[in-house]
Amino acid sequence: MRSSEYTYGILVTIAGAACWGISGTCSQYLSSVQGMDPRWITQIRLLAAGIILLLFAYRKEKEKFHRIAHTPKAMFYCIVFGVCGLMFTQFAYSSSIAATNSGTATVLQNLSVILVLLAGCMMKRTLPVRREIIAILSCLAGTFLVATHGSFTKLSISREGLFWGILSAVAAACYILIPQRLMKQWGSILPVGWGMLFGGIGFFFLSRIWRVDIVLRPGGILALTVIILAGTVLAFTLFLAGTALIGPARGNMLGCIEPLTATLTTALFLHTVFTGMDLAGFALILATVFLLAKK
Repeated sequence: MRSSEYTYGILVTIAGAACWGISGTCSQYLSSVQGMDPRWITQIRLLAAGIILLLFAYRKEKEKFHRIAHTPKAMFYCIVFGVCGLMFTQFAYSSSIAATNSGTATVLQNLSVILVLLAGCMMKRTLPVRREIIAILSCLAGTFLVATHGSFTKLSISREGLFWGILSAVAAACYILIPQRLMKQWGSILPVGWGMLFGGIGFFFLSRIWRVDIVLRPGGILALTVIILAGTVLAFTLFLAGTALIGPARGNMLGCIEPLTATLTTALFLHTVFTGMDLAGFALILATVFLLAKK
């Protein structure tokens, strides 16, 4: 791989993760200020983003759009990706935000770095290099400080928040690993678009979303628009395109920029207060980006 291509993959991955952080703050605003159900947020963002991406793909790559639609194996993997990856991730992440805050939820989700790296090592039958090991330890140390504030006996968050945070980490590992083969053959837009559409349809029936009453105000409409366009369409497309270039394990570790972005935007716009332990944890997480920035 050329150095310029690798650098592009790094930048694209970081941009996608940053979009997720911003959308996390918007999700916190919708659940805590607007009082919206996480199920409704998940439903709308998946369906809307899926439709937008597929319309874009149809206009840009019409031939490829028809080919993947008539390839049963590819569509099967898109369904698995949408339900087991995208739908699972979005609902667990939104529920974690509702139980804690966007900064904490995104930090917990980054535990997926361990799962992805272990899966990659098992498939390739190899061990992580020294820089990756240091990055993992830095990420874990930062996660520990944010989740516990340095205490070995108690959490600084609720059990419900920890439960959903861990589930979101498992789901995040799934959505990174499942579509790797799909994206190498079809690119990132089509698999993500079909996956979001299938995930949204599946969630519609599983959660019985039509029973949830929602009242949209101007602030809620704006936040929902940011979630759909930046936090879903751009975030998933950029992040998965980047991981296709630099690898899922390293891409997932670079995703640690997400909690930093979520924390900054939460503090600025929702006035969430973070302690010195939180800031130390964020610094360790940010260090992961610099450790992995070199090929």
